[in-house]
Order: sequence, then structure tokens, then C-alpha cells
Amino acid sequence: MSGIPTPAAIGDAPAGSRPLVEAVKKQLGVVPNLFRLVSNSPAALQGYLGLSSALSKGALPAATRERIALAVAIGFPAVASGQNEYCDYPGGPVWHCWEDVRCSAK
Repeated sequence: MSGIPTPAAIGDAPAGSRPLVEAVKKQLGVVPNLFRLVSNSPAALQGYLGLSSALSKGALPAATRERIALAVAIGFPAVASGQNEYCDYPGGPVWHCWEDVRCSAK
């Protein structure tokens, strides 16, 4: 399976995504892989940033939100690029997105 192209630099992102990616870089100091990947679609990036903003006002502690964001940032690009392992876990399908994690439920 071919991977989804990930812009290497802000200038490589579509024109509609560049201001949003620049805002992310200004706020975080870097552009995480998830934002780079989603920047392929300006509408998707705008939607994701809106969702992130809305969730930041929720009841979850900041540390929990950060853990979730890190898990998604690490896992989503692997799933999107096909670099994941799929297994049928007794409780339902499970994606393992890290190379050092293997399904032991078989």
C-alpha cells in the first residue's frame, strides 16, 4: 500500500494550509507529523484544528489530552501509510502501529 505524502516543509503544503501550519508552528515551536499529514487538505486541517480547540475546553486534564495527542501523532501516520499490523483480537479488531508491538492474542 502506498503512503500518503507528508509535506516536508511549510512551503510544500497546499497554499490553503500554509497559514494554518504556520500558526501551529508559532504556537508549538514545531509542526508535529499529524499536522503535516492533515495539511494535505486545508479543509481537514481547519476541521482538525477546530476540533482540537473545542476539546481543549473540555474536562480532561491537560496531561491526558497531551498523551492522547501523542498517541494519535505517532499512530495515525503509521496506519495511514499502511505501516501497521492488523490482528483479530478477541475483543474486536486492533491496530498495532508501532514496530515493537506484536499481537499476542492469536
